[in-house]
Amino acid sequence: MSQNLSPTRQNCKMLFPNYPESARVWIYGADRFLSGTEEVFAQEKLDAFLKHWAAHGTDLFAEGSILFHTFVVIVADEEKVKASGCSIDSSVRFIKELGKELQVDFFNRLSVLVEKEGDLKRIHFNDLDQYKDWNVFDTTITQIGKMRERFSVPVPDSGWVR
Repeated sequence: MSQNLSPTRQNCKMLFPNYPESARVWIYGADRFLSGTEEVFAQEKLDAFLKHWAAHGTDLFAEGSILFHTFVVIVADEEKVKASGCSIDSSVRFIKELGKELQVDFFNRLSVLVEKEGDLKRIHFNDLDQYKDWNVFDTTITQIGKMRERFSVPVPDSGWVR
């Protein structure tokens, strides 16, 4: 399935401008594109969850966003409050529950999103070699600074194809 981006394509370099380069990020890619209604629903649920997301009783400094009709992104400034194992577990539970509500799998790492000239396409990881002139989104990134610089990279530069 293919999806076209709006002319005001989301600029990754401007993501979460109030967070330092070292802020921790978690990226969950849906196995299909979300509808506009689903994006609004997911953003509302994400905002409500993050409003009360805490580590050992201390609120985390965190935000989240839905990107490219497919990614749920959570960022936390761990220079202020470090996310604990329990808080991370609670965010994973939240994403799993959100996935159930939307009937979406956010944990299928074999489904990747590629982009070329504003055209988005969801493909199987094993088919990346057929898209060498496209960019791929790297959901393994763990710092917002890296996401700003390398969230979308040319497929040959990803290290995922030969």
